Amino acid sequence: MNDQIDSSQKIMRFSKPERNMHWALAIPFMICYTTALVLIVVYNPDPSRPYRELLSWIHRISGVCLFIFPMATIFKSRNNIRINFQNIKEAWTWSLADIKWLCLMGFAAISNKVSLPEQGKYNAAEKVNFMALTATYPLYILTGVLIWVTDGLLISWLIHFGMALIATPLIAGHLFMAMVNPSSRAALPGMFSGFVDREFVKHHHPKWYRENFEQSYAANKKTAPQPTESSHQDFQVSDTIK
Repeated sequence: MNDQIDSSQKIMRFSKPERNMHWALAIPFMICYTTALVLIVVYNPDPSRPYRELLSWIHRISGVCLFIFPMATIFKSRNNIRINFQNIKEAWTWSLADIKWLCLMGFAAISNKVSLPEQGKYNAAEKVNFMALTATYPLYILTGVLIWVTDGLLISWLIHFGMALIATPLIAGHLFMAMVNPSSRAALPGMFSGFVDREFVKHHHPKWYRENFEQSYAANKKTAPQPTESSHQDFQVSDTIK
């Protein structure tokens, strides 16, 4: 894909530092969450079942990675780290439109008559996830270390477990919107390549699109070479042969 196509049909939504940080957090966190779920559901009723110790160590090692991977990502992208702090700032900056969006999103999912307020780079639901992450991340690390070194200090365990419980609907909603919901899963490629379809951004994040891309796209469209009548006929012929 050349630069002209990227600039006209695709929009860079997530830069490499943003994508690296996302996966540096998401992969170890999901391993921690899954192993914790298995330990609680399967092994708490019967601790004598096999592989409990192995699963426990996978959970602990993933917890260490949950600290090391983001720190390594910050160091590697230290020249471009500002964008991650800008994202945090945006997630914690709310407007009346964000509150309205959050209140109406359920109704909009079942009725086309409900219109949602314009959103920026992140919609209100994404901001909630972002806020939950930034607020609980230090506590996950701290309570995890205390549970490990104190052999399960009760207050630390309760905080650790409580945060995971609160995170459960957020994780479920995030995975549903990213991989299942037809209207939003088009954004998923953005976490791999960085690019998402321009029309998707224009529809789901109109404020961000208008402020950052609308004028440049209009300018590119004016300067782009227009197809001639003969080339249009050639296309029709070749398409018929196919």
